[in-house]
Amino acid sequence: MPFTIDTELCARCGSCIGNCPNRAIMRREDKVVITDMCYDCGVCMRYCPVGAIGMGPVKAELDSKKLSESLKEKFGITRDIAAMKFVDKKPDDVPVEEGPQFWCAICGDIFEGQGSPLLFTAAASMCGGCANMSLGGKRVTREEFDAAVEASVVGEGNLYASREPMTKNRDVFARFPHIYSGMIIGAFDKISRPDLVLFPATPEQLTVVSTAFAFETGEVITGFAGKSTCLMTIPATLVNNRPVFTAADHGGREFMRLKPEELLICFPFSLIPGLVKNLDKTIYAHHDE
Repeated sequence: MPFTIDTELCARCGSCIGNCPNRAIMRREDKVVITDMCYDCGVCMRYCPVGAIGMGPVKAELDSKKLSESLKEKFGITRDIAAMKFVDKKPDDVPVEEGPQFWCAICGDIFEGQGSPLLFTAAASMCGGCANMSLGGKRVTREEFDAAVEASVVGEGNLYASREPMTKNRDVFARFPHIYSGMIIGAFDKISRPDLVLFPATPEQLTVVSTAFAFETGEVITGFAGKSTCLMTIPATLVNNRPVFTAADHGGREFMRLKPEELLICFPFSLIPGLVKNLDKTIYAHHDE
């Protein structure tokens, strides 16, 4: 595993447990141990008061191409996997999406194999979903905003009866501490160390994924329904470093070209190496033996 704890030196104070962003450290009986969910970030070393934590014999696998291949193979994912990396400065080697375009439609292209990375910004967004993705709001006139809301968001036959329920359940989701200038989005195997990974999955695949995630963490994957796809996938994953799943919303399902049997799963990239490792230890890896 990436980092290890000298059990003779460890004071069992729990500082590393409470400060590990990946929740990769836990108590087992009278010892504190680091699991395979470790991501090599080194935060725990800075919090250990007695210097009991050091590098382990191996490093975490962080190669996006290898991880993408492993996710597909181990979890039976047949479509391509999307990845997102938030930036404050435009990379020289990534083209800018001029728009107008829907974020969910770009994801749909990636799922279908059209995954060349591009930079997506609020200015290119076709809808207000950019405000749900830590990109800030798209600037339009009041008249343009009202027309869009009345045409497809509120009222009979749309998403909400009025503007009150349209805004109400935003309180469920995490607030972004930072607004980025853009998001690099493309196929997972083409983006090095992204922030988020997103892929369609059947309920059966979700069961396998969630079992592998819970194997060492003991945690569950939370699901959301009833709001826009971008809001239900990105805030909790990006801000809280926790995976989520969702059935998506009407527009998101359409633009992502999701099949009737598919849900969406969004994972922080930092949890993917441990997720891949842990599948080989669960009931799904051994129940046919």
